[in-house]
Amino acid sequence: MKEYSYTEAISFFRELPHFKPPKNDGMPKKDLFSLDAELALLAKLDNPQNDLQYVHVAGTNGKGSTVAYISSVVNQTKYVVGTFASPFLYHYNELFVVGGEEISDEDFAAVFSEVKPAYDELTQAGIYPSEYEILTTMGFLYFKRQGCDLVVLEVSLGGRMDTTNVIPAPLVTVITPINYDHMSILGNTLAEIATEKAGIIKTGSCVVSAPQEPEVQQVLEAVCMERSVLLDFQQLPKTQSRSLQGQQFQMEGHTYTTSLLGTYQANNAALAILAIHKLQELGFQISGAQIAEGIAKTKWFGRFTLIHSNPYIIVDGGHNRQGAKVLRQSIEAYFPDQKITFVMGILKDKEVDIILDELLPIAKMCYTMEVPSMRTMNPIELAEMIAQRGITATVLPENKCLSQLVGPDEVLCICGSLYLIQNIEIE
Repeated sequence: MKEYSYTEAISFFRELPHFKPPKNDGMPKKDLFSLDAELALLAKLDNPQNDLQYVHVAGTNGKGSTVAYISSVVNQTKYVVGTFASPFLYHYNELFVVGGEEISDEDFAAVFSEVKPAYDELTQAGIYPSEYEILTTMGFLYFKRQGCDLVVLEVSLGGRMDTTNVIPAPLVTVITPINYDHMSILGNTLAEIATEKAGIIKTGSCVVSAPQEPEVQQVLEAVCMERSVLLDFQQLPKTQSRSLQGQQFQMEGHTYTTSLLGTYQANNAALAILAIHKLQELGFQISGAQIAEGIAKTKWFGRFTLIHSNPYIIVDGGHNRQGAKVLRQSIEAYFPDQKITFVMGILKDKEVDIILDELLPIAKMCYTMEVPSMRTMNPIELAEMIAQRGITATVLPENKCLSQLVGPDEVLCICGSLYLIQNIEIE
């Protein structure tokens, strides 16, 4: 077996089409939304996904934070927990985390070297697993090699046909708030989108869900009834205090502290705690003190994250209508009656009009920039759309110091896409 270097492994992935199978003679070798190629790849590796236990997390917003909370809590215990969360912000290693530590370059190369021969055999037979199918397969193999007692697995897109949905019934299925996003793929109604997300629900699991819109709740209840799965909806926690240093909330008579900002983070933490309670019921030894400690220690960058004071600079994904809505709510909670300077970059396949209509009423002015993605909206075009709504907008000059865009006590918010984080330079 050839041993690939880390550089060779990364070069292989960078040459693959993102989220799509490679093409041959101009035609895809498989349906983009079929998992057959991934299942074939896993079969050649003796199906490592079947030897692990899971918490599987789907939804539109809050998935990453909820995964981070659950993983942090379990990391306070004796159990070895693996975490698969996407997208990665800086490098591929972020996808595979065990015990809070990203996979090393050496281990990444070793796992890739194990998977690549199986991939090559399939391509010779005309079967082409996609980028994320290969990466997800590598994750299963790595988590098995590391002896993980539990894997917290985040859905990348949708649910039913997501690359993570090749696992047996998870111990707990978690559904975060479902709203509009990726409509060209998942459907144009909340019921259609919810049906795709609910595709991860399997007989033999239990489901915990955030409070949902009525049509979403109906879908989840119907799917759970059909598959004989117990469904519990999370009760909203009561926020006790909130500042730029963190927030306290109460749930089931217990008080918890989180350093994550954003008005929605207490809700995400509460959903994670409900999932942890289900693990306790299944025999996992997790104490109340470990839950509180795990919630307090949770880190999750890029979701209403304060990265600079004097001036205040906030980074937030805010890449869909619900994300923009809760971003505005958080800004108004932390900085009441204050106009905000935005730095925006948005993917052109997003609901740009709806995002702008949500955020611009609190805007002082806007700078636009490219998202480091082929799907980026032209920043000149984005600036024109903003200007049409009566807000001064200009393309962000190259090498411009972000902290100099606003005065000492003002607020700058960088938002529109998580991928923007790659290009953030404060000084």
